[in-house]
Amino acid sequence: MILRRLSKHVKDQNWFAVVLDFLIVVFGIIIGLQVTNWSEAKAFDAKETKLLHELKQELEASIRVTNQKRDAFTQVTEAGKRSLDFIARGESCETECWPIVVDFFHASQWQPIDVNQSTYEEMRRQGLPQSREIIDAVEAYLAQNVNLASTQILPAYRSRVRQMIPVNAQAYYWETCFDLDNGAETYVLDCPKGASDDVSAQTVDKILNSPDIEPFLTEWIGLMSATPSDLGEQNEAAKRAIKTINQELRRRR
Repeated sequence: MILRRLSKHVKDQNWFAVVLDFLIVVFGIIIGLQVTNWSEAKAFDAKETKLLHELKQELEASIRVTNQKRDAFTQVTEAGKRSLDFIARGESCETECWPIVVDFFHASQWQPIDVNQSTYEEMRRQGLPQSREIIDAVEAYLAQNVNLASTQILPAYRSRVRQMIPVNAQAYYWETCFDLDNGAETYVLDCPKGASDDVSAQTVDKILNSPDIEPFLTEWIGLMSATPSDLGEQNEAAKRAIKTINQELRRRR
């Protein structure tokens, strides 16, 4: 319609009308582009808002998992210290050898501490978040996790001590002294006896007579002793990132 009218005005040499029609077309295009850009920007912001909620949930889940692992590593550290104390005393366990075997086994536990960051990685691939403050806060949290990478290496103690514990005793341990619930490991301290006194005593003697056990265990527990505190600091960094995300989500309401 507008083109037919423009053609008629040109034919009639009504230049004022031609200019007016031209301006109408140009302004119509500009307005159309603005509306399109506004709609795209609104959809992009809505997408980012959704991803920010998912990122917040990812961080909250990470805090829960990290707390579980911090409790487990605390148990590992305490069992290792009890084992080192027993070695240092140089005493016989006599008829109470099974708890000593369990402590040696507890002290060998290991689990990865890497955190899920799939939502954050997806956001970065899309050029999000737009907030530099959120990026810095999440990156600071992830840096805390990277700094704990040394605990990702399986300890030499773990392999060595398990070579000296009978298979039947290990099978009993996994059934009775260890619990896995929704990915959270728990180590049962008051674990019922799972081997005879003679077998337990022989196992303890074999472990004590291994010259590399004490230095391997000392190295491992020395590393583990700082890990629960480090994981606590990691969670504090995650909480700061969540606070920054919440501030942005409130601004978007």
